[in-house]
Amino acid sequence: MSGAGRLADAALAAELEALERALHAPQVRADREHLAALLDEDFSEIGSSGQCHGRDAALGEIPQERAQVLIESDQYAVRLLADDLAQVRYRSRYHVDGQAQRWVLRSSLWRRHAQGWRMLFHQGTPEAR
Repeated sequence: MSGAGRLADAALAAELEALERALHAPQVRADREHLAALLDEDFSEIGSSGQCHGRDAALGEIPQERAQVLIESDQYAVRLLADDLAQVRYRSRYHVDGQAQRWVLRSSLWRRHAQGWRMLFHQGTPEAR
């Protein structure tokens, strides 16, 4: 996965991958406070369904789906776009009721704040078959 910016160093790449994976964990997805700490105040997303959501919608919807979804992800690539902005790209798929769903290509923008990195934007696009 190529893109703009420069490759992040190994420590930053590991940190941002861990934050992204934390958002996949059922215990984090169930905890509105934990989610709020990871999502930037200006957060928005374009879901793989094509629907757009803001932070409030994400904080309301994500905790409701936590028990039904297991998320598998791989192929992480992290690029630093500016000193305080990074892009994380990877692919993931949900497992619902034991059934693996279609792979989705993911891209997230993370903004650095004094208290750490927070997700600013996220987009999912179904992988071509």
